Amino acid sequence: MKQLLMIRDNHSVGDFHFPEGYYMRSYQPSDGCDWCNCCIDGKLNVNEISEEVFAKIMLNDEAVDPSNIYFLISPTGETAGTITYQFTNEEDLGRIHMVGIQKNYLGKGLALPMTLYVVQKILEEGKARINLSTDDWRIPAIKTYFKAGFEPVYHDTDMEERWNKIKDEMS
Repeated sequence: MKQLLMIRDNHSVGDFHFPEGYYMRSYQPSDGCDWCNCCIDGKLNVNEISEEVFAKIMLNDEAVDPSNIYFLISPTGETAGTITYQFTNEEDLGRIHMVGIQKNYLGKGLALPMTLYVVQKILEEGKARINLSTDDWRIPAIKTYFKAGFEPVYHDTDMEERWNKIKDEMS
């Protein structure tokens, strides 16, 4: 089944804050296993934890600049989550790609500030639009994307029906 598409224009993200002690930073060499730890349980086609898997999925992706792979660091210094800004073929469009939060950090309200952080980075690059793709069953993620200002795109004949079902599940 084709993934759902969401888009956001370049309106300001406004004020957002991470919980106390959390902060974001860009990729550093040897972050690959931490990235895999964040993505392995999220059904993102990450099936093992290794620097090689990370390199294959992210570093070998021509649309990803390693400096645009971001990590959320917890107050204890552990990597809690990851989110990536991917380039597209359209000059005015940025793309959010591969969002993952380690299992023990789920439900702590971390996804929204992570998403807004990367939206802000993309806007600082001068992009007019930002998109992302997701799946129907990712209801918590979709709620986060709505809160971050993303809207559904009806790019296929069955999209309206699928989006209506998701909106019903969210209410």
